[in-house]
Amino acid sequence: MNAIRISGGLLKGKKIDFEYKDSLRPTSNKLKEILFNWIQFEITKDYVCLDLFAGTGSMGIEAISRGAKKVSFVELNKKHYRNIKSNLTKLDLQHSSKLYFKDSFSWIHKNDLSNFDLIIIDPPFEKGFEEKILKQILKKDELKKSCKIYIEYSKFVDLELPKSVNVIKQKKLGDVKALLIEI
Repeated sequence: MNAIRISGGLLKGKKIDFEYKDSLRPTSNKLKEILFNWIQFEITKDYVCLDLFAGTGSMGIEAISRGAKKVSFVELNKKHYRNIKSNLTKLDLQHSSKLYFKDSFSWIHKNDLSNFDLIIIDPPFEKGFEEKILKQILKKDELKKSCKIYIEYSKFVDLELPKSVNVIKQKKLGDVKALLIEI
């Protein structure tokens, strides 16, 4: 069993356990720190996040640790889903989280996005999911004006962003690019 440490907030230093699989590429602690440094002054007691393609759940769990009120995790892989569920229970985060065993695309299609302050998009690399899910989110036209979207993707991909999107921050770390955008 592998583990990722929570890098900040109330749960700083606690471990998120996961089983290494080729289908799982956890966000590095460095990138997590970068994202949460970017948004640290925005997280309030009413902050609500959506963690799509949740994988280990580390991004959403980090958000809760740093003060987010609620995080919705969406994960389709059954082993990853069970692992997130186990970690949420172990860390006693059931009250501040909702976990869905669902495909991110169909979840977005069927759910209201208007209460989210941060949407995390970190899909499997090299499948073109980043652009597809972003377009689907933007088509819904129901995001809060203050909603931020974090996208993590391979540096070998040329991500085409719609003209309506404003890049707030960006970072390249190793083979990974990270963007924080707003509409």
